[in-house]
Amino acid sequence: AGEFGFVLLSFASQQSVLPPTLVERALLIVALSMLLTPLMFIAYERFLHRRPSDTETREADEIDERQAIIIAGIGRFGQVVNRLLMLAGFRAVVLDNNLEAIETMRRFGIKGFFGDPTRPELLHAAGLDEARVLVVALDDKKAAIQLVRYARSQRPDIHIVARAHDRVQVFELYRAGADDIVRELFDSSLRAGRYVLENLGLTDIEASKIEHFFFRKDREGLRELATLWDPEIPVSRNKAYVDRARELNAELETALVAHLDEGLVSIPVPKAPEVPKRDGVAPDPAFEDKSDDQKEAG
Repeated sequence: AGEFGFVLLSFASQQSVLPPTLVERALLIVALSMLLTPLMFIAYERFLHRRPSDTETREADEIDERQAIIIAGIGRFGQVVNRLLMLAGFRAVVLDNNLEAIETMRRFGIKGFFGDPTRPELLHAAGLDEARVLVVALDDKKAAIQLVRYARSQRPDIHIVARAHDRVQVFELYRAGADDIVRELFDSSLRAGRYVLENLGLTDIEASKIEHFFFRKDREGLRELATLWDPEIPVSRNKAYVDRARELNAELETALVAHLDEGLVSIPVPKAPEVPKRDGVAPDPAFEDKSDDQKEAG
C-alpha cells in the first residue's frame, strides 16, 4: 500500500492535481507509516496481544510425597541422575517449573511435580526439612545459586550436589554452600581422555587410574582456588589466583609422574606409520627401514 501511495502521489504531482506542498506532506506521512507499521505489529504481539503460557497460569502441583532425595530440575542432567537412582532402587522427589518436561516424565511412568524449586514453600513441601540429599540441576545459574544458598541456610546438615556450567559457577556454588559440584563437560571430557589413553596402548586399569588421579587433584585444586576467587576481579587479572593456579598445574604434573612411577604405568611411544610400497613407486626415504650399521652410524 505504501509503494502504491508513492506512485499515486507522484502521478498527482506531475499532473498538477495536488499542490506541491500537500504532495510533500502526503509523501512524508506515507513514508512514516511504512516505517512504523512493522514496529507497531511487533509491539502489539509482544506487549498487548501476549497470552500467558500454561506454565504462567497453572498452579504448582500439590506435593504428596517424601523421599530422602530431592532433585530440583529435570533437564538432561537431572534425568540421568534420576535414572541412576531409580536403577539403584532409590526414589527422589522431582521438581521442575518446565511443565512439558514434567508431563514427558509422566508419559514414561516417572513421577514428577510441577513448580518452581526456588520457592521456599514448595521446597519445604517437597521435604527439605527431612531430606538427606538435594540435587540442584537447574539451567538458570542465578536460580541454582539462590536455591543452594537457601537450602544451606535452612539445613546446615543436608548434602547438596549441584550442577555447574563453568569454573566460575563452581566457585559461586561453593560459596553458596554446595558440597559436591559437577561441571557439565568436565566428567565427559575425562572419559574422552581415558579413551584416548586406552587407544595409545594403556590398559583399562592404567587409564582409569590416571583419570581418577586427575579428577581428585583437580577437585582439590578447585576448592583452594575458590578461596582466592574474587567476583569483582576478572580471573585473568586476579594475580593471587593466577599464581596459585600455575603452581597447582606444576604440582599436578609432578604428582602425576610420581603416581605413574609408583604404579609402574608407562606411556607407550606410538610407532611411526608404515607406508605401503606400490609397484613402480619408490618409498619415501623418511620411512625406509635402516640397517643395523646405519642405525649405529646415525
